[in-house]
Parts: sequence; structure tokens; C-alpha cells
Amino acid sequence: MSTPRPASPPDEAEQAVARVLEAERGAREALAQCERHAERIVAEATARVAGLHERTGARIERLRERMALAAERRLSGLRAEQEALALESRPDAETLERLDAAIARLAAEIAGGPAES
Repeated sequence: MSTPRPASPPDEAEQAVARVLEAERGAREALAQCERHAERIVAEATARVAGLHERTGARIERLRERMALAAERRLSGLRAEQEALALESRPDAETLERLDAAIARLAAEIAGGPAES
């Protein structure tokens, strides 16, 4: 039986280089795996942000619609109120006739003429 001969220095160096190369391969694979994982995280975050942006835009649009509707209702109410006030302040025909008669009597009285009744 022969005894195994001790590893020679070149064999040790080759084995060390092989271990270093294997470690580098492992590091590259781990780095590639981390990059893929990071890309998935970024893609998922981008999708969430896009969904959030879309939902926020829809909410803003609904809020604008509600505000426009509320403003239109309020404006309509103000117009109706304005019209009602305008109608209330207009004298009717009978009141106008009495005012005309009162003005005529006052004018005649001021002019020194006989006041008509």
C-alpha cells in the first residue's frame, strides 16, 4: 500500500484558487438574486403607486363633481331667492295708481293749485 503523498504546494494553490473562484461565483449568484428581488420590490411598489394615483385621481374627480353640484344648487337657490325678492319689491298696479294719485296731489299742492282727490 502506498501512502498518500502530501499535497504539493501547487496543488494547494490550485485548490485555494478554486475555492476563491467558487466563492466569487457564489457571491455573483447571491448578488444576482438580490438584484432580482430588488427589481420585484420596485415593480410591486410601482404598481401600488400607480393604483394609488389612479384611486386618488378618481376621488378628486368625484369630489370636484360633488362640489360643482353643490355650487350649482346653491347658485340656483340664490337665483330663486333673488327673483323672489325682486317680485316682493315690485309694487302691484293698485299701489302704483295710489302712488300716482298721491304724487299728483302733492305736485298740485306745491304748485298752489287745488288738490284733487
